[in-house]
Amino acid sequence: MGWLIAIVVIGFMLAPVLWILPSRRQSQQAEIRALARKLGLSVKVVAMPKTRRAKVRREDDLFGVCYTRLIHTKKAQSAWKYWLVAVPEGDDDSTSVDSATVELIEKHRHLLPRDASMLELTPLGLNIYWRENHADSDVVTNIAECLNGIIAEGGLEAGVAHVEQ
Repeated sequence: MGWLIAIVVIGFMLAPVLWILPSRRQSQQAEIRALARKLGLSVKVVAMPKTRRAKVRREDDLFGVCYTRLIHTKKAQSAWKYWLVAVPEGDDDSTSVDSATVELIEKHRHLLPRDASMLELTPLGLNIYWRENHADSDVVTNIAECLNGIIAEGGLEAGVAHVEQ
């Protein structure tokens, strides 16, 4: 009986320690996010962007991540948002994107994960919002390549907001 009580007490002492350890999924996410930082992307856990309809209906926030490729320029950038998912007509409250930029995004779109929802250009950099479903090192590498390609080919670090011919 004494041994049983000792085992139960030790079990209660070890339970909080085991509870604190990260799960396998959390460890994988940490590794993937560390790789993204190595590739020059900043990583933030954020509420995913909402359409106008979702904002009006006050739908619950879905959380994902925002990877940002910083743009190093002193020239002012024209900000834009580009939905990578289908948005109903009239429900898109994003800033319009010129046709050359749309062509550039579509050229690199094959590198983006299926669960990416939006690309956004801000004065700080180029952001991609996604849910990290089925994320692995190849996906993160492709995202970095895509963002770098859009910035380089679009002349964004030079302060130009469109593709140069």
